[in-house]
Amino acid sequence: MNTNGASANQYAQAIMQAMMERWQSSLATVTAQLQQNPQLLSMLANSGYDLNERLGALGSVIPNDAPPELQNTLKVMVEEGTIGLVDQLGSALAQVASGHSAPKKASVTSAVALSAEEQEQLRRSLLAQYGDDLVFDFAVDPSLMGGLRVRVGDRLIDTSVATRLQAMRETLSAAVR
Repeated sequence: MNTNGASANQYAQAIMQAMMERWQSSLATVTAQLQQNPQLLSMLANSGYDLNERLGALGSVIPNDAPPELQNTLKVMVEEGTIGLVDQLGSALAQVASGHSAPKKASVTSAVALSAEEQEQLRRSLLAQYGDDLVFDFAVDPSLMGGLRVRVGDRLIDTSVATRLQAMRETLSAAVR
C-alpha cells in the first residue's frame, strides 16, 4: 500500500473508532438507566402501552448528544418489541465493527443419543464444511425415528425418517388427487 493509502486508512480507522466510542458511550448510558429501572424497560417492551407514550419514555433515557442513528435504532427496537436486546446490542456492535462475527450454533438432533465418537465425527465434518466458528448442541428427539436434523445458522439439513415419511405421504396424497 502506498503512503497516501496508508494515511487514508489511518484516518478511516480514527473516524470509525470515534464513532464507535460515541455509540458505545450513549448505549452504555441507556443500558444502565434501563437496568436501574426494570419497570421502564418492561413498559417500553409492552405493546399494550401507546407507542407515542413508549417513545416519549425512551427519549427520557437517551442522552441528548446520542448519535441520531442510535436514537432511531432504539426507537425501532421499541416499535418492534425488541428493546430487551439493548444490553446485547453493544457487544454485537463491537463485533460488527471489528469485522468478527459471533460463533454460529450447530444444533444436532438425533432419534437416539449419539456416542462420543459419533459426535466427534459429526463435529469434524461440520467444522470442515462450515468453518471453525461453530458451537455444538446435541439433543435427542425420538419422534425423528432415525436419522439426523442438523441446523447450522439458518441452514437446515434434515435426514430424519419422520421427514422422509412425511414427504412420501405428501407425494402419495398429491398422486391420489
